[in-house]
Amino acid sequence: VIPRRIVDTHGQALDVPLKMASDPSRGLHVGTVLTADHLVRTVAEKQQLAERFGAIAVDVETLAVAQVCRDEKKPFMAVRAISDDLSSDLPPEVLTVVGDTGVMRFGAALGALWKRPSSVKDILRLRESAHQAAERLAIFLDGVIAQLHETITSPAEQTEPPA
Repeated sequence: VIPRRIVDTHGQALDVPLKMASDPSRGLHVGTVLTADHLVRTVAEKQQLAERFGAIAVDVETLAVAQVCRDEKKPFMAVRAISDDLSSDLPPEVLTVVGDTGVMRFGAALGALWKRPSSVKDILRLRESAHQAAERLAIFLDGVIAQLHETITSPAEQTEPPA
């Protein structure tokens, strides 16, 4: 997912000057990304937010990064690899197992497994989805980096401007 527009639930919006079209056959989706102030866990909430804001994805950080880039007058492009789509709930344990920074908290994971042993399959399924998303991201970025490399002139190819 590549945002062309980023919105949040408080009415902030930022357009990304990007000329790229979606190509669903290749898994590339370009459109509006919603930045929420909390992890969106359920299918019902994901679908409600997607419909309300016209979003193709929901995350918790893209708008903040885009705003910093805008304020610093730096170019911005985001590429999001989705591990949990609109058709699946995140396991309830994800809110306690994964901290605010996205880092797994092992004590919380053990506690979740103790309370609901069957949650191990949900957590492993989420882990597998995250690995697949990371693979898709790596493949996409490999192509992007190759294209960027082609557009950058090496120092040896640069000429001095006329005096």
